[in-house]
Amino acid sequence: MGFSRLMFRLLRKLIKLVLYLAFVAAAVYYTPRILANVLNTEYPLATITSGSMWPVLKENDLILVKGMEGSDAEIGQIIIFRNAKSFTIHRLIKKTDDGKLVTMGDANDVEDAPITEADVIGRVVYLRDKPFRIPKAGSFARILGPKIQQAMQ
Repeated sequence: MGFSRLMFRLLRKLIKLVLYLAFVAAAVYYTPRILANVLNTEYPLATITSGSMWPVLKENDLILVKGMEGSDAEIGQIIIFRNAKSFTIHRLIKKTDDGKLVTMGDANDVEDAPITEADVIGRVVYLRDKPFRIPKAGSFARILGPKIQQAMQ
């Protein structure tokens, strides 16, 4: 009788572990898909990869991105736009007379080269009056991101 109780306990622990791992895997797989639909963008999550937006956003912060058209961008918003290599996350500081947008990182001394409204993919999601960010979580996203993107294709 002692052996069967031990086996039952081990089996119960194994089932709990399998269910836990299945839940975590589902969360990792489906969360970006759900967020993409809710936030209306292909890119609902982003990682801050430099100190250019310090102190508002710090390196390895994970942020949420709300999709929007460049024409809807407002001065003072932190926007996400395409650059030659990938994306940039900087604050919109002005709009030029010829319809270009000028951004700059909060910690930078120099403006970025002007971009077009078509380059904008979204803006940072705010919670109350501060950008929603998960400190240090971007480190995990950098590791898991490519794997999740491959799984989603």
